[in-house]
Amino acid sequence: MTWIWTLLLLGFVTAQGPSDEIAEIDAEVTQKLKSFLENFSGYWKDNTEFLNWIAKIRLALNNNSTDLAYKFELRYGFESYNKERLILEQQILDRVEDLDSIIPHQKHAKCLNFYVEQRNALKTALKQSNSKKIERFAENSPSCPYYSFDANEFRNNLTNEAQGIKTSL
Repeated sequence: MTWIWTLLLLGFVTAQGPSDEIAEIDAEVTQKLKSFLENFSGYWKDNTEFLNWIAKIRLALNNNSTDLAYKFELRYGFESYNKERLILEQQILDRVEDLDSIIPHQKHAKCLNFYVEQRNALKTALKQSNSKKIERFAENSPSCPYYSFDANEFRNNLTNEAQGIKTSL
């Protein structure tokens, strides 16, 4: 996808005559890259992949000889990466919220452990690369495989409830 933007930019630059217009475009792209350094959102603090993107952007901004095509590549590459990162983080947070509502009501010990482990793995995934987020989300989205319907337990619960109703009348 980056090469498409580069070709588009090269065609645009070739079609433009005056270098003032190119300087304007360069200033605009540079300003956009600077804005990426000012506003961080989501779980970025310990995210190596995110911090690598930020380091690339800083390096490009500090180097006055960075060409416009590379700045465009950085801009659109980071925007794409960051959008995916934020969507994945929201999906993970939604699953953690689901698990937070399931865990307190979980009576089956194996399922309780299963869901607690899922929640911990997902919270850790928030700080990992996008590919790891996808992987961890897929691994930690299924329902508990240990849950099984026990007819005797169900029958005993019904009997106990029925006896409780009779004694309370």
